[in-house]
Order: sequence, then structure tokens, then C-alpha cells
Amino acid sequence: MNLLNTVKKVLFIGTFFTTLLFTGSGCTPHDNTREETSEYLIEVLDIWEFTTGFAFDTVLNLIGDFGGALSAEVKEKVTAVFDKKLSKIIYGVAISYNTLDPFGNPVVATGVFFYPKDLKVKGVLEIPPIANMHKADVASLYIKDRQLALESMPCMMGYITLNPDFIGVRYTESWPRPYLLAENAGLAAYHFRKAVAEYLLQEERFRLPNRSTLVGYSLGGSTSLAIAAYYERNNTGITVDQIYTGGGVYDGLEAFQAYRRTERSEYQAIPQVIMAINHYYDLNLDFTKIFINGMENSEMNPNPEEGGDGYAWWFSGQQDMNAIHWRWGSDLRTYMHPDFFSEELKGEFKKLKAPLECNSIALSDWAPSPFTEVYLTHSKEDNFIPVEGADLLYKEYKKKGCSIFYNRTTGTHGDAALEFILSGLLYLMIR
Repeated sequence: MNLLNTVKKVLFIGTFFTTLLFTGSGCTPHDNTREETSEYLIEVLDIWEFTTGFAFDTVLNLIGDFGGALSAEVKEKVTAVFDKKLSKIIYGVAISYNTLDPFGNPVVATGVFFYPKDLKVKGVLEIPPIANMHKADVASLYIKDRQLALESMPCMMGYITLNPDFIGVRYTESWPRPYLLAENAGLAAYHFRKAVAEYLLQEERFRLPNRSTLVGYSLGGSTSLAIAAYYERNNTGITVDQIYTGGGVYDGLEAFQAYRRTERSEYQAIPQVIMAINHYYDLNLDFTKIFINGMENSEMNPNPEEGGDGYAWWFSGQQDMNAIHWRWGSDLRTYMHPDFFSEELKGEFKKLKAPLECNSIALSDWAPSPFTEVYLTHSKEDNFIPVEGADLLYKEYKKKGCSIFYNRTTGTHGDAALEFILSGLLYLMIR
């Protein structure tokens, strides 16, 4: 994708990150009270000290990974703009904390958060994860290797940045990740926020502001709205000022219908979504009527002769997306049962209807208030997640009187992601 064209697009959607950078909760002074007991915080797992310059270089490298590498001249000019700020110290802290699983049972989850050492912060950013396939692709594990996950990079903006891992990883890695389970995502994010507040009060005598900006792309797009819904429905006292959401699955049934029509999926997450819903809703699905051509095999090994090389092996969290794509390809006819392609849900797929409906973001009985600005990005050519869900979200939120702004862009899922990221980088440049 042509980087210049992308930057031009970004100029037209300046509202997105101008608001992000210039609106905030302001500084919160240190508090003299030191709270020594924790209800949510369990343990500090890792602490990493690095500079804004390191995060800035990581963002530039990411742009290169997306095929939009900056020239040496442009990079030098951009670096010059940030010269005085690149030496600022940022702390990254990975923690474990108490929360509940989708069944309501106590469970230990993890996450990572970042804050400037001088605690001169603009506010709080909460950024849930994208739909990584491998169990090791977890924001709180990245800092062990002194790396930043994609969703951690905005920490360079001077905000306290929260990245919950949710469950299905680390202490609960034997469970499927609870994809599209809106209520549990909101609950786990809230408990993580409480644990972060306990840490900052105990270690820094700093009170976490009670306002947040939520940012999420891909799976994180729908999750960001799920978190906002939880905060408001449960009278948490947290105010969400803006929500920046892109490339998300806002209605599972709408997405399934789009996949059915196109018969393609470049990001093979459908089996993992079905596995998660089956697990957390006790559906007892018959996978021989969900998948075909060996994908239905339930043994946790790579050997088809032993009943392996199927969904249990490929979606155990031990394989990355490149390997899964190589094995199964993009044609859904390769591994989805013929019932999947019926215009009306039939067979085992009927069992998915109720869980998908109750976790719909677009058709939920909740919508952001007119005082919460929602900035939505989705490509009409998205090859990972169908745009129909974003169209539905926009239509429904407009009907409900929400302050929602829709950038229905072009290009692949990755192209739109780069546009989403470059929006932030551009306004860091002009700040």
C-alpha cells in the first residue's frame, strides 16, 4: 500500500487521534495514603524500564512490517520532532490479578500496564488484545523479552496504558480464549483496572483517574465496546470519553452470514470461536457435524491416523497463524461442514445462535451515550473480518442517537490497521 496515500487518508480522519491526544483527564496528584492490602492485585510478574524512543522505534518498525517503511530522510525528520521526548522513561508492569471466569468461578488472569516514570499523564488508555492464535502471543509475556505487543505501543503517548490478557492464556492456557464473550471481557477488564489502581496507589501513591479512552482493533474492536458496556451497566464509576474501534466482529451471526456467502476466510479464527463458545456455554457440539476433511479430529496430536491433525491440534494455542494458514488455506469449503453454508442455521450450527445473539455488540440493548464519542474504522474490502458487522453497528448506533463517526475505508484488514496506527503517529508528529 502506498504510504503517501495512507497519510493523505489519515489527514481526513484527524478527529480520531486529535481527540485522543488533546483530550484527557489531566494529571492526578500523588496521594499521601498508602494502601497495603489488595483485593484484586496478586503478584507483580515483571517490570521493565525503557524509553519513549524505544517505543517510537518499535512503531516505525511496525509500519515497515505492514509494507509502509519510512525513508531514512522522513524518519530523521520525524525523530527530530520527538527529540526532546524520546528520552522519557516508561515503566511496563506485568501483573496477575483476581477475576472470574465465564462460569462465575474465581480465576487468576494477567495483564500489563505502562505509565511514564514522572507520572505526568494525559489520562488512561485501555487497549484489549487482537485475536492472536498462539498462547505465547500475550502482552504481559512480551515484556519478559523486552518487547512491546501491538496493543502496547500507544504507551509512548504519555498515557497510562492498560493491556489486559484476559483468560485462556498463562495460568488458564488449557482453556480456549473466550472470543466474543462480551460480558466476561468487560468483567475481566474491570478487575484488571482495579488491580492496576491498587498497584499505582501502593507503589507510586498515585490515584488512577476514573476516566478512560478505549482503543481496539480487530478482536479488540468489539472488545473495546464490550468493556464500555460493562462499565456503564454496572455503575463502576468509570467514565468512557471516547472509543476508537476498528476491524471488529460486532455481531457474530452477521459475520457468519458474510463468511457463508463469500466462502472464504483469510484469518482462520472461525474454528477457535466455535470451540470457545462450545466450551463456555456447555453446548456439547458434535464436531463431526461442524468440520470436515480431518478438521473434525479431536485428538491432541498431529497424526491423522491417530485421530489428530484436526481442530484440537491446530487450535490448541500451540500453532501460529502462518502454520494454520499453510495447512488449511482460505477456502472455507476445505474444512467447514456443508451445513455451515445453509442460508438458515441448521444442524449443530443452530446451537450457536443463542450465544452469538446474546454477545452481539451491534444488537445489544446497550449503546454508548451521546456524550461518548465512537470512532469506527473498517475496510469495505476487509479480507479477515467482514465489513457487514461494522455497517450494522453504525446503522444501529445512529438509530439510538449515538455520537458515532464511520471511516469506511479500503484495502485489506492490514491496510486498514496501518491507517488506524498511522492516525496516531501523525498526530504525535504534529503535537
